[in-house]
Amino acid sequence: MRGIPLAIVAIVATGCDGEASAPDPILASDLSSTLHGEHRAFAYVSWTQDIAGEVRVSYTVDEGSWIAAPPVQGVAGVNEQLLAGVPYGSEAQWRVSQGDTHFDAPQPIVTDPAPAQLPVGLVPTSEPTRWLPEGRFLLTTIAEGGGGWGTNGPFWTAIFDRAGRPIWAQRTRLGTWSLYPTVAQSGDHILYDEFDPFAAYSGNADAAQINRTYLDQSIESISTPGFHHAFVEHADGTLAWGSRAHGGGEALVEKAPGQDGETVVWTCNDDWPEASYYCVSNCLYYDADRDSYLYSFYTVESVVEIDRPTGTTMWWAGGVSGGATFEPADSQFYWQHGVSWTDAGTLLVSTHRSANGETNLAREYTYDESANTLTEIWSYDANALANTNGDTWRLRNGNTLHTLGSASQIKEVDADGQTVWHLDFNGTRLLGRSEWITDPNTLLAPAQ
Repeated sequence: MRGIPLAIVAIVATGCDGEASAPDPILASDLSSTLHGEHRAFAYVSWTQDIAGEVRVSYTVDEGSWIAAPPVQGVAGVNEQLLAGVPYGSEAQWRVSQGDTHFDAPQPIVTDPAPAQLPVGLVPTSEPTRWLPEGRFLLTTIAEGGGGWGTNGPFWTAIFDRAGRPIWAQRTRLGTWSLYPTVAQSGDHILYDEFDPFAAYSGNADAAQINRTYLDQSIESISTPGFHHAFVEHADGTLAWGSRAHGGGEALVEKAPGQDGETVVWTCNDDWPEASYYCVSNCLYYDADRDSYLYSFYTVESVVEIDRPTGTTMWWAGGVSGGATFEPADSQFYWQHGVSWTDAGTLLVSTHRSANGETNLAREYTYDESANTLTEIWSYDANALANTNGDTWRLRNGNTLHTLGSASQIKEVDADGQTVWHLDFNGTRLLGRSEWITDPNTLLAPAQ
């Protein structure tokens, strides 16, 4: 009996000659657009379909380069989709497509200019053949005024395209900073921090929060007492951050969704007494395979790895005595930021060349646990000096993304250290961490 429904399906799915029948063609008409009420680079596009079926909206700002939004299951009748990715102050042609059949909108989308206070940089270098297939959009944070720790904020959490044009921006509250934006583990929204750095360093429990938001709609703000620089999110939504409000010099704490208060995982004084009392962090990285944190402290120029299940110190390297040795000896990092494990299991760090600064490097090491040695296997010179802040990531295409905080530059370099993409804010703004995004449309609130 189970074979009968299958036979029926086969008859429906094939034509008389046994070949699969093509779906009925869709006719799209009445294409029009209107800008979003708040985010004036976003547009609601609408069209009418004669029959239900899957279609895809795409747009172009630069001639010959079409960017497609996720497909939608259109209904017979009027359809609407919110479209992200068009830069502020731009004109974009757009269309509705089914396969190779395109229906062009009679009028382009024309977006409003960017907010006047939003910093905008220049792109002196961009070689697409050398940065593809990495994302076309960059999530970062940038100070509205001031290039270093003298700024009082506010900051902008923003997304720029590869031409350096902003396509979305969200301003923090006056007097607050944001340094660690990231796409959520779920992949459908972003998180960004908002804090008063000077109040946080003094242990003010009410000075910081982490915001979850779609690009077009806020989700929630989570109180993060003692937060002052960096955080990570776990797959279950648990947040972890370095806190100045939980004792122990500085504490690594976690907060699960819905949890009242925080769980202390590790403290500098209790679990790493070799570092002395003055631990202040600037980076936190979690590796799920190792189930451990990399925790960077600029005050002692050291990185420590912490076992998450036990909260114990596994090893450390840098300025704190008793840590891993460097091979060669002159490959030691200084004033390091942006520490991470690459997919190859190597350690990647943004660092000053020497204790005197000079210039910023990205250094990559292998770690030999038995010998407790970090051996440098790759480095490149950014030819710029960020006196503070920075970040570095190994990308899927093999390139390295290097954010030079107070030098106000972001570079993507290849394995030979050659710059393939460069965004430059001319040394006037403090930058937070950066992350590539493939499609901002996946970060919009679900359609109602």
